[in-house]
Amino acid sequence: MIKASRSQRAVLGKSALILLTTLLALAGCDQPANPPQTGGAAGSSEDQRRFQFVRASKLILRLDTRLGVVWKVAANGDGGWGMLGATPDDDDEPSGNGRYGLFALKSGIMGGPPQLLRVDRATGRSWLALAKDGSRWTPVQEGSNPEPDADSEEESNAQDGPISLQVAPKETIESLPGEESEKIAVVVRALEKEGLAVEIKVWGARQLAVFSPDAAIPPLLKALGSEHPQVVVAAIQSLKEIGRPSAIPKILALSQHPDPDVRAAVQAVVVAVP
Repeated sequence: MIKASRSQRAVLGKSALILLTTLLALAGCDQPANPPQTGGAAGSSEDQRRFQFVRASKLILRLDTRLGVVWKVAANGDGGWGMLGATPDDDDEPSGNGRYGLFALKSGIMGGPPQLLRVDRATGRSWLALAKDGSRWTPVQEGSNPEPDADSEEESNAQDGPISLQVAPKETIESLPGEESEKIAVVVRALEKEGLAVEIKVWGARQLAVFSPDAAIPPLLKALGSEHPQVVVAAIQSLKEIGRPSAIPKILALSQHPDPDVRAAVQAVVVAVP
């Protein structure tokens, strides 16, 4: 089990399946932050196109960037355009082309409609909705996250305890909808994406062991060069479980690694080799 810090609990969740879905959502928005512009002075309301089109899974979304109205239609055109939720109030701000933006979070391997984020660039407001019939736009509430003092942080840690990330067994992964390539891409992203917590990277290295060797070994070999010893150890352990002889020379090359935990993991592989 892999311990995650208290500040990461809301993101990590309490199971590998939640983490898989969360990482897919955090893969982010693949649409531009601003709607495309026509000729003229950049940033001028009159020079921005009024409508923005966004692809989300098997849907095409259309946003009126002046009024904030959103419509959806199947990617093949079946059913025609249908309005999604209500039109936002203008909050007494003048409306112009480009005021509103629309982003589609990538749908996860658990299936279901993608989640949409609509933003108001004039006021900073934002709303979330699912891209399905009958959905309503839910305002994203403003909040604060003050830094706790040392005493309250220590007390909270003592009460909450650590969150553990467990590797999902192969049977569980196979039971999820979607292709293996999609699932393993999420795990590799967890392992390689810069800025993620080391605990997530370690989980990614260990989770790869349940996938097919041909798909799992290349990213695990790459992880042997990680700057984080914990990740290197996790990669060695996964390669040991997979048991592909071609990986042994790469592991043995780390026998003089400066970190004692890495050297111990290498020694465990040496002992296991018949």
